[in-house]
Amino acid sequence: MTTLPRALFWDVDPQTLDLKKHARFVIERVLQFGRPEDLRWLLGAFDEEAIVGAVRASRRLDRKTATFWAVHFGIPSEEVTCLRKS
Repeated sequence: MTTLPRALFWDVDPQTLDLKKHARFVIERVLQFGRPEDLRWLLGAFDEEAIVGAVRASRRLDRKTATFWAVHFGIPSEEVTCLRKS
């Protein structure tokens, strides 16, 4: 596994990020701002179940990004927290 894509974590010290403890934060950041190479890293660093779980639970993804990943992973929109009506 390669190292964390540092450019995406400009606001935190990447050395302090624990991929298990901060999994949802890391996944959300890569899904929201990542480039193709960052997404390849993400798929190598986390299993699909963890990524799908992060998409479902996220409140940080914008609607466009959440919709894209929900369609990509076949997640019904009503199961994605940030796509629910408030």
